[in-house]
Amino acid sequence: MSRRAVVVGAGLAGMLAAAVLADAGVAEVVVVDRDELPDGPRRRRGL
Repeated sequence: MSRRAVVVGAGLAGMLAAAVLADAGVAEVVVVDRDELPDGPRRRRGL
């Protein structure tokens, strides 16, 4: 059985949660956010 997880929110806590899930062996981690994620480091609206 494959393990999947969805993380709602791509802020600091959401990205940390996604990293922890991936390190714990979850096969697929999907991060959902209302804003489009940038290709690289840059400021995000609301932060």
